[in-house]
Amino acid sequence: MPDDEIAEAAVEYARRGWYVIPLHGLDQDHVCTCRDGAQCDSPGKHPLWTGWERKCSNDPGTVQGWYRGRDGKPTNVGIVCGPSGLAVIDVDSAEGERTLAGLGPLPACPIVVTRRGRHLYVSGDGVVACKLRGVDIKAGNGFVVAPPSVRVDGERYRWA
Repeated sequence: MPDDEIAEAAVEYARRGWYVIPLHGLDQDHVCTCRDGAQCDSPGKHPLWTGWERKCSNDPGTVQGWYRGRDGKPTNVGIVCGPSGLAVIDVDSAEGERTLAGLGPLPACPIVVTRRGRHLYVSGDGVVACKLRGVDIKAGNGFVVAPPSVRVDGERYRWA
């Protein structure tokens, strides 16, 4: 059965005005639900369909329908940055933390704990996606995996 907690979070993100996409999930053996299965390069972290950039939605009813229609397959949730007014700073290493510290003080912002680091959700107005040493800034049509999606290690993305 689909994870009700993930579906509820996806609908809540849409209610906030954030644009959501359903992502492939992980089965009980932590294998991606996509056709590549155990050979997937990005398990549980990629969209269910092509054209997701045009199909993303912040309509709670639409989002709820996506999760109801999964016929028992696990699904994760992604947030599309640009349309949601967000830029997400993805830091996955000590090098990334040093780079981030060198940028100076950041505004207080929501933070997500990931498997290897954290995502910082900041206002995306005028931000362009880019990569710095150990830091990936997701903006525009970039997306991030959002809580409470299940990670490949079986744990969940979570708000700090």
